Amino acid sequence: MDGPEGLFAAPVADLLPVRDGRAPVRVLVAALAPGGAERIVIDWLEAEAALGREVELAVLHARRTALTPPPGVRMRVRGPETPAAFLANLARDWRRGAAPVSTHLVTDEHLAILWDAGVRTVPVVHNARAGWRNDPSAWPADSVPGAVACARAVREEMQAAGCRVPVTALRHRPRLGAAATDPAARAAIRASLGVADGTLLVLAVGAFKPQKDHARAVEVLAALAKRRDAVLVILGGILDAVGRSELGRVLDAAVRLGITDRLRLPGFVSPIEPWLAAGDALLNVSRYEGLSIATQEALAASLPVVAADVGGQGEIGHDGLALLPARSGVSEFADRLAALPVRRDLVARPFARAPRLWSLTLTAREAEGPALETLFVTANLNAGGAQRSLANLATALAARIRIALAVCGETTHGAFAGHLRSAGVEIFRASESRDDFAIAESLLAHAARRRVRTLCFWNAAPGVKLLVARMAPATLRLVDVSPGRYAFEELDAAVTLAEAIDFTPGDYHARLDLLVLKHDDPRPPACRRVERIPNGVAMRAAVPRPGNPRFLVAGRIAPSKRLETILAAFAVARGTLPGAELHFFGNAEPRHAAYARALLADPGEGVHFRGPDFDLGYLAEPWTAAVVLGTHQGCPNAVLEAFSAGVPVIANASGGTGEIVEDGETGWLLAEDCTAGDLARALLECVGDPAEIERRGAAGRERVRTCHSLDAMAVRYLSILAGGNDAPPPSPEPTDVRSDLRPA
Repeated sequence: MDGPEGLFAAPVADLLPVRDGRAPVRVLVAALAPGGAERIVIDWLEAEAALGREVELAVLHARRTALTPPPGVRMRVRGPETPAAFLANLARDWRRGAAPVSTHLVTDEHLAILWDAGVRTVPVVHNARAGWRNDPSAWPADSVPGAVACARAVREEMQAAGCRVPVTALRHRPRLGAAATDPAARAAIRASLGVADGTLLVLAVGAFKPQKDHARAVEVLAALAKRRDAVLVILGGILDAVGRSELGRVLDAAVRLGITDRLRLPGFVSPIEPWLAAGDALLNVSRYEGLSIATQEALAASLPVVAADVGGQGEIGHDGLALLPARSGVSEFADRLAALPVRRDLVARPFARAPRLWSLTLTAREAEGPALETLFVTANLNAGGAQRSLANLATALAARIRIALAVCGETTHGAFAGHLRSAGVEIFRASESRDDFAIAESLLAHAARRRVRTLCFWNAAPGVKLLVARMAPATLRLVDVSPGRYAFEELDAAVTLAEAIDFTPGDYHARLDLLVLKHDDPRPPACRRVERIPNGVAMRAAVPRPGNPRFLVAGRIAPSKRLETILAAFAVARGTLPGAELHFFGNAEPRHAAYARALLADPGEGVHFRGPDFDLGYLAEPWTAAVVLGTHQGCPNAVLEAFSAGVPVIANASGGTGEIVEDGETGWLLAEDCTAGDLARALLECVGDPAEIERRGAAGRERVRTCHSLDAMAVRYLSILAGGNDAPPPSPEPTDVRSDLRPA
C-alpha cells in the first residue's frame, strides 16, 4: 500500500531562492617558507579548494624553499615589482564591499597599503608577543573588522597590548598523513641517518632562528647522552642571515660539548610525516611560541613531546605532552626524555580537525539593504510542529518588526513557504550546500550585511548552531528556541565537531543571550537567561461529535510519534468498538519512508492514512478524541490545535504535553512510557462517557483561549526580539492574528 498522494514527502526543487552569503576566499601571506603559520594557510585552503571553493592566495615574498600550494588555488606571487606595486594591484581587485582578506605575517606597513585602497583585512597573529610583526593597538577598526590569534594566550596578549578590534582565538589542528605511522618509512629514514634500532631518536622542528633556540636543544642532547644512547635530528633550514648565525651557534655548541656524532641536520623536509614515524620523541625548547604546529603533528602521530610551557602550548591538551617551565634547566628536559622508550608500535591519534573554520573569520560585510531586527534560522520548512509554530509566529510578527527567515536545507512541501510569502516575510535558503560550515558562514555574512540584531535558531542543526555561536561577533544577539530535550541531546552528541572547533555545548549555552523553552524543563542548560514561551494557535469552531467513534492522529509519520503503539491500541479497542475509525493526517519524510511503509503494510481494519492536510481542514470534521503520543515533546501543536476545535486529547506525559493535557480536565494523560494496553483502555473509557468528551473538549478550548492564543505567543516573542535582554514585555496595540495557516 502506497497511501494517498503526498504521504511520502520529497524535496521540492527551487522552492526558495538560494542566497549564499559567502564570498571567494582571499588570503595574503608574507611567504610560503616552511613554518607553522604557512602550514595553517595551506591546510585551510586545501580543504576549501577541494570542495570547489574559489580561493586566491597572494604571496608577498617568493622563497627558494617554499611549501607547495594546494591544487585548485589561484596563486598570485610577487615578481620583480615592488611590494607596494604588488599590493596596489591586489587592492584594485580586492576592492571595498567584498569580504575582508585574511593576512598572515604581513607587516602593518604593507597592510596600510591595502587599507588606504579600501581593502579590509583580518590579520592573524601566529606568535607570542616577542615575535610580533604588528602593533595590534594601531589597527584601525574601519579597516580591520576583526583579528585572529593562534591561541587564547596570544589573544590575551593582544588585548593587553591595547588591540581595539575584536579578536578570535583559533587553535589550528594540522593534518596528518598515513606515512607518520609507516614502519617502512621509519626503518628507511633511521637507516639513512645511521641510527640504530635501540637508539632514542629525538626530533626538533623549525627553521634556524633565535626563537627556536636549537642551540639549547643541543645542550639537552649532551645531557641526555650521559644517560642513554640518543640522537638529535633538527628538521629545519636557513631562511636569512640570522638563520646562518643560529646555525653557527648550534654547530659551536655541538663541537664544544663533543656530540657532533649525535647530531643530524637534514634541513627542511617535506613531507614531515615519514620523519615523525622515524622519531621517538619531539623536543621543543622555544623561547616563545604561539601554538606549535610541530608539537601537534608529533602528538597526532603518538610521538611524545617534551616542551617548554610558553605561549599557547598549555592549550593543546594531550596526555603525550610534557610541559616544563620555560626557565627549566637542560638537565630537566634531558631527564624527561631519558624516561621515554624507543617506540615499537606506530599508532596515529589525530586531533579532530576543522580547517574550514578559518573561512568563518571572513564574514564581515558592509551594510546593504534594510536592517533586520531578527533573522530566524531553521533547518527546513517541512511538515512538523516546530515549523508550523515558526510560520505562525513569523506571520504574526511580520507587520511589527523587520524579520527574515533563512532555511538551511531542502523542504518537502510548499505550504508554509507560500503562507510566509503571502504575509510578506522575506525567506531564502542560506546555501545550496547542506554542509554546516557553508551554511554557518553564509548566515554570519547575511547577519553582518543586514545589520541583524538578533539571530534566532528555531529547530536548527546542532552543527550550524555550534559554528555560528563559535564565530558570531559579540554584538550579535543569539537566541535558541528549543523544541524539546532532544535538541540538547543532539548538541551533546556533536562531540567531534565541538572538539575540532574548541567549543563545547556548555560554551554554546554560555554564549546564548537567551534560551527559550516550550515547557518547564527541570534540567535546562546553564544559560545567561532562560524563558518559557509555550506555543499558541488560533481558535476554531467546535467540532460536532460523530455517531461512531472516530479518533484523530495528526503529525509527522516518524518513529518518535509511536504510531505503531497507537495502531496496536486501536486494534484492541476495535474488538469492542467494531465501527470505530482511526484517521492519520501527516506525511513521512524520506528518512522515515521505510517506517511508514511498514505501518501501511497491515494497518488493520478501520485505519485510514489520509496524507498531509496543511490547512488543518480535518479540524472541521467530527471527532471523538485526538491521540498524541511522542518522545521528547515540546509543546505539541497537535494537542493545542485539537483543543482549539473542542477535541479532547489522549496523550502520554512526554515533555511539555503533561503541562497542557490535564488528566480528567482537558483529556486523558497517560504515563510517558505508556503501553498499547494503556492507550486501548483510555480509548474505551473515552467512548464510554459522551458527557466527559464534551466537558473535556470545552475545557481544552478554554485553555487555548486563555493560555495558548497565537497573539499571546507573538507578544511574548516580540518582547524578547524587539526588546533588550532585561526589557519588560511591550504592550502593543491588539492585532488581528486570526489564523495559523487557515481562516478561522
